[in-house]
Amino acid sequence: MIKKTGTFILLKKVRYGEADLIITGISSEGEKKSFLARSALKSRKRFGGGILEPLHHVKLIYSDKSDKHQLSTLEEAQLLNDFAAIKTDYDLLQFGLFAVECAAKVSQEGDSLSDSLYNLLGHCLKNISSQSFQQQTHLPILKIQFFLKLLADQGVLEQDVWMRPFLHTPLSDFLKLVPQASEAKERISYVEKVVREYLSHAQLS
Repeated sequence: MIKKTGTFILLKKVRYGEADLIITGISSEGEKKSFLARSALKSRKRFGGGILEPLHHVKLIYSDKSDKHQLSTLEEAQLLNDFAAIKTDYDLLQFGLFAVECAAKVSQEGDSLSDSLYNLLGHCLKNISSQSFQQQTHLPILKIQFFLKLLADQGVLEQDVWMRPFLHTPLSDFLKLVPQASEAKERISYVEKVVREYLSHAQLS
């Protein structure tokens, strides 16, 4: 086995057996990867404090097996950012979890050429957990940016003129789109519906 280290945003946690967990995350290279965390529900030293939760940005030490069909074994996890502010508000948490779900569904196991998806998700979670985030004004803008950029990255967005500011502005500069807040609020329901339909009908792993 080869021991490796990488940074991931955690996407999914599934209980496996009595005390093990299967953890899925997206790496900084954009690869979706799953790990077997042995005795994770018992080990406070290696995985304590709820570190292996979806939304968390973590540094992982793991062992890759020679057989690519076998799960990598998670050895240690270090929390880099838990985006704590997201968990204090229902609407923010719902959007954060849906953003993670989107990344989980469109990312591919073994694909290390989709760092744009990792960056998109990371900037999204960072923005909505910032102290300066004003939910009523900022959330529709960030939502519509995330959804449009996700669809564009997947090559399924039919672009219209009104989308240009949201697509061309980096998520890190989303505050520049405050003048478009009214349009974001008007359009967001339709765009989210398109995303949900895409996720439900597309052949995604």
